[in-house]
Amino acid sequence: NYLCIYRAVFIQSIESTDDFNKVTFHNLNKPLFWPTKFSVSGVYQVTAETFDIKDWHYYQYEKTKIEKGDILLDIGTAEGLFPLVVVDKCAHIYMIEPSQYFFKALQKTFEEDKEKTTIFNLAVGAKKDKVFFNEDSLDGQISSNGESNRSIDVETIDNLIGEKTITYLKADIEGFEYEMLQGAKETITRNRPKIAITSYHKQNDSREIISLIKSFVPEYNYFVKGIHGEEPKPVMIHFWI
Repeated sequence: NYLCIYRAVFIQSIESTDDFNKVTFHNLNKPLFWPTKFSVSGVYQVTAETFDIKDWHYYQYEKTKIEKGDILLDIGTAEGLFPLVVVDKCAHIYMIEPSQYFFKALQKTFEEDKEKTTIFNLAVGAKKDKVFFNEDSLDGQISSNGESNRSIDVETIDNLIGEKTITYLKADIEGFEYEMLQGAKETITRNRPKIAITSYHKQNDSREIISLIKSFVPEYNYFVKGIHGEEPKPVMIHFWI
């Protein structure tokens, strides 16, 4: 299948240890560490999304490319391939990831870039809260009841980032993008960052996300791309000034 093609083109090797798969790439001089908890097929998926400019999940649209000196806020970092690709360009990267497995993998992946990276092991939303997180789910399922297996803190972006400067906001948080944005009004209004955000998890997410961000900063331009699912939904929205 097409994911195997991406493996052949981009992935040099995958070496397994007790806790992590060490993934090396032909076009990247830094290894990525992927939790052995999850199937390596997930690596092929994120490789396609990160390196294929034609993939609907590709973040660096012409108007939202990472540039030298950018300060990236990566919300829903997961394995961290996107920030790993751009870490040398960025002045600093803030990563937010609720999964303990991915959090530990991120710490190992960015061990040599500690000084320019900050990793938060929590969730973000419209208000400070606590939710239950399913550590067994690759997609990072969150619920308000205890059926999932770990209680985690929820913070707002505004509280978490405070007065720090952000020039690029990237987000993929499984349908909680709108709630995250509600808690990021001050950060977005003050910084006016480039934004690349997924919008396919819920039916009307794209319209609601565009309306909310434009209410923060009316000057934003935006571009919607991709089709997902049986009821077609845009995959991603890019915003820039």
